[in-house]
Amino acid sequence: MTFVRGMGIRAGLLLALASACVPAFAEDWVYRVRPGDTLWDLGGVYLKPGVDWHRLQQHNRIVDPYRLAPGSRLRIPLTWLRQQPAQARVIALVGQATAITSAGAERPVSEGMELGTGSRLLTALGASLSLQFADGSRLRLRESSELVLDRLTRYGRTGMVDTRVRLQRGRINNEVRRLRGAGDQFIVDTPTASSAVRGTRFRIHTGEQGMQAEVLDGRVAVTAGQQATLLKPGFGTRAQAGGGDRLEPIALLPAPDLSAIAAEQDSVRPQFAWPAVAGANGYRVLISRHPDFAALIADLVAPDASATAPALEPGQYHLRISAIDAQGLEGRDADAAFRIEGRPVPPYAVAPSAGSLVRQDRPALRWTQAPEAHRYRYEVADNPGFRDPIAQGDDLRGEAITVAKPLAPGAYYWRVGSIDAQGKKGPFGDAIEFTVRPLDPIDDIDLGKDGARADGITFHWRAGQPGQRYRFQMSRSPSFERLGVDEVVEQPEITLPKLAGGTWYLRAQAIDTDGEVGEFAPAQKIKLPCRLCRVGAGAGALLILLSL
Repeated sequence: MTFVRGMGIRAGLLLALASACVPAFAEDWVYRVRPGDTLWDLGGVYLKPGVDWHRLQQHNRIVDPYRLAPGSRLRIPLTWLRQQPAQARVIALVGQATAITSAGAERPVSEGMELGTGSRLLTALGASLSLQFADGSRLRLRESSELVLDRLTRYGRTGMVDTRVRLQRGRINNEVRRLRGAGDQFIVDTPTASSAVRGTRFRIHTGEQGMQAEVLDGRVAVTAGQQATLLKPGFGTRAQAGGGDRLEPIALLPAPDLSAIAAEQDSVRPQFAWPAVAGANGYRVLISRHPDFAALIADLVAPDASATAPALEPGQYHLRISAIDAQGLEGRDADAAFRIEGRPVPPYAVAPSAGSLVRQDRPALRWTQAPEAHRYRYEVADNPGFRDPIAQGDDLRGEAITVAKPLAPGAYYWRVGSIDAQGKKGPFGDAIEFTVRPLDPIDDIDLGKDGARADGITFHWRAGQPGQRYRFQMSRSPSFERLGVDEVVEQPEITLPKLAGGTWYLRAQAIDTDGEVGEFAPAQKIKLPCRLCRVGAGAGALLILLSL
């Protein structure tokens, strides 16, 4: 296993790269001799001040320091090597991040910025950045994270570096270069764990519940307290804060199938859907302008196998999705590329507005006039992905359309896009959700199934939407100037204990859960014989005349 200098046994989680064996001189860096090399020359290049090249001769038991055999190996103790401060450079940035130097100076992060030992990085919500270290290793710091650069050291011209960072909170993705020597190391500390890795691609997340690691390439040995396990590619593990659970490798979920993701997206807020992964409790969805995901435009967690992107500018994008298991471990990545064409730009939707209630089953859609638009297209669907649209059109000359097909009560989505004079279709605008919840006039009042009973007369009508109430009225006048009955009921029926004989007019209206009231339909008319003026009259004595 790889020798890690300066690391003792500590509580929490220790990740270390597992190599085949420990070399005999684990603290030595090995140099392969080239033709013309002498110990005097090599000492001047690689040894730090105060270390004489004669000590190198003794350490390697060399007889003639001026005649070194080409191809032979020269061992140099790590403590003798020149050491220089190294820098980490910000190579990509999206959103806002702050850097605090070791002296306490605070400044906003920018691409190309170089950071030294002791620097602290904080990313805001929705922000991410990538660091490149002296050996070419890269670290991506995700949103709402905090990272401290504890050690950045270069071993002269050996190509080895000693890099140590501390993840206080949040998430990082790492791509670490292969081991070059015993002193070459990359260590990630967290409040409860430490990770020493080489030549691998892995993720680390730390929070109040502890730490989790997922290995995508390479092999990582994991130690927590007295427990240890070896993670092969495609395995991860969890270590809770304070310990307790047994440490063991857990197979990561397979990568989702993204083959159905369209390369050309027709919306500025694309909707993605993919086949569900067995055992997945959710999905991590990343969107970036960079094919290597150096900085992220979106970092989302989707509860099921679909996701909606934020509004995106025209251009090329890259999508990465991984399944999340019941323990929170993220599985293998699947990548796809897509493009958004930006012109002609879509108009702004006017009505129905987002979250609105539509009382008509054939809603009127309205939008603004967009520049470069010669015609418009629209879609209405019962799902945010607009699979199998219920209504659509792409030859609209104006800025409004009434949906031709009546919509059943429920939730719907609509969107609109522009078409230029040459017939080029631009992207759809944002999907707008609305709810169809009609308040239809009640025009079918009739006797209940029991008709006139000893305890009164029951009237019944068609039920509206769940939760709606009803206002029932009866009057001697068709204008309803004076009301004989005016009651609000919870169910689509009412029982009246007694009524005076003669002609009556009746009507009902729906009252929605938000207090909105529907229209009255034309009144219906009944004529009651005088025998029903007292309770207990027989049902057969009732004469009902219905008219519109």
